[in-house]
Amino acid sequence: MTGIDNFSAFILSAIIIIITPGIDTILVLTRSISGGKKAGIYSAIGVSMGLLVHTFAAAFGLSLILAKSALAFMVVKYLGAAYLIYMGYKALSSKTEPTELKSAPVQYAGIGKMFWTAFLSDVLNPKIAIFFLAFLPQFILISARHNPIPYLILGVAIFLIALIWCFFLALMGGRVAKLFNRNANAENWLNKISGAVFVILGIKVALTKA
Repeated sequence: MTGIDNFSAFILSAIIIIITPGIDTILVLTRSISGGKKAGIYSAIGVSMGLLVHTFAAAFGLSLILAKSALAFMVVKYLGAAYLIYMGYKALSSKTEPTELKSAPVQYAGIGKMFWTAFLSDVLNPKIAIFFLAFLPQFILISARHNPIPYLILGVAIFLIALIWCFFLALMGGRVAKLFNRNANAENWLNKISGAVFVILGIKVALTKA
């Protein structure tokens, strides 16, 4: 009815990807540690709201493109698959030093600036836009890929997962940072897991029939 294929697998994949340390996680944690819970919470809201912009762009932009041409679907499919596999390879082969999360002096002009800088950091990030275009379509039934509703449902699900996770980071800021800093391999293991998820999803996309 909703046009969504394997919603439970989508949720599990989204959770793994979202909790893997990235720009959003570091932003919310750093602001929470430096500016307190309020700074972290407004940053969490900004980051999460930015995902809604990408959701609407994918829902109405991608669904319209796919509705116009079977060739467009093939192009998006293979580019999306290549992107996901590439991201997975990068995460699996990454040997970077774990990120050290610590307090740093930050000047804030107000809660409005906290929100908007976090919001724009997501909206203006092309990697997130590409990820949405590659990630969402594979959990939508072929018969519904021209309909924006399934994209919106999946995008809102990602938004809610990200909001809950970022709120948790904002409220637990210092404790979470200490946990990451004490467990030097935690970030690497999360990268490996998310990398494997990306590769599997990429292969799934490539094998999807038009």
